[in-house]
Amino acid sequence: MKVGASSTVSPSTLYCFANDIVDLDIHEDILGPTLDFFLLGDAGGTTPFDRDTLAAMSGKSAGWAIEGMPPPIEQERTAIHPSGPSLALVHYGTNDMQLGITYASAMPNYFANMSDLLDILIDAGIVPIVFGISRRLDSESADLWVQTYNAVSRGLAQARSIPFIDLRLATEPLPNHGISGDGLHLEGFSDGPCLFSPEGLTHGYNMRNLIALEGLDRTRRSLESDGESNGDPTPDVDPDIDEPAILLEGLGDVDAPLEIPALPFADTNTTVNAPSLLLDVYSGCGSVADESGPENIYRLVLAEVTPIRAMVLDRAGVDIDIHVLDDTASEIGCIARADRLIELTLDPGTYYFSLDTYVDGQAVEQSGEYTFVVLACEAGDVDCL
Repeated sequence: MKVGASSTVSPSTLYCFANDIVDLDIHEDILGPTLDFFLLGDAGGTTPFDRDTLAAMSGKSAGWAIEGMPPPIEQERTAIHPSGPSLALVHYGTNDMQLGITYASAMPNYFANMSDLLDILIDAGIVPIVFGISRRLDSESADLWVQTYNAVSRGLAQARSIPFIDLRLATEPLPNHGISGDGLHLEGFSDGPCLFSPEGLTHGYNMRNLIALEGLDRTRRSLESDGESNGDPTPDVDPDIDEPAILLEGLGDVDAPLEIPALPFADTNTTVNAPSLLLDVYSGCGSVADESGPENIYRLVLAEVTPIRAMVLDRAGVDIDIHVLDDTASEIGCIARADRLIELTLDPGTYYFSLDTYVDGQAVEQSGEYTFVVLACEAGDVDCL
């Protein structure tokens, strides 16, 4: 099942696996069986690759896919097969960025819509595979926010234990980052977008098709491995699927903070029953806000001067604020605080992030689930200075 916008409906995306020349080159041994597996699939009378999906349209955002009665994702699910598909390739973000006064103000709606979209698919028994977005060479200001949107998308996928495919990372080394002359969309090899020769993989759509097939391969093998475990809680893991995930260390209080191992970083967590109740009023930031609800504490160690962007995203009824603290991890050591977004440059050293629960005027704790992301800002991003 394909869910997305212009990149998803492009004839250069996936269609070529079913109706054009395919050369997997050095990837044949690993990806060939997966390609054959999906080519045998029935997606409403076509293969999954060349089906014209009802759940993708140029210019649309994640909200569009879940609006209406029935919404596009439900129309597509039932059109493919009465029991629906097992996997969905989901690719949004580029259009969503444009739906606010700023890229920052557009983020909460993107977060909410993508959260709902992914949860609807999962509840229907479909495993979403989330794609990040590629560079925005059409707009310097938008390009500076691509990694932030990707960090949030990664966090959404991570929270649900579903795959995330970093399109920007894959296309970054390519000439012009694999982007066409319009600065926005990918470009493909003139001989065909499913040619994975060294020359073919210097083009954006070819690389996108490769990593999509790799994502399908890993997901298929992972699901097959789960099926073969027969309920074994510790089945043998196929070492060829992926490297073991890095687990988050720490408890979340000052004595044992959650350790941020590297940037970019994303974590979906909750302040319900969070381990710390130490920090209430962040006097070092001149704040009188009541943050007496529970908080999670994270630690970041920087070896060099680093401009950062940190965001916290939550849903209705939850109000988690973000605070940057110095190495004292104290209220007086507050360097910066915000309801959602902090951008600043930090010197080398140890810092703490407190994701704290706001208590409203009726003394009601606004605790709950949040997604926290922090990343190094792009070179030239003056908002982070």
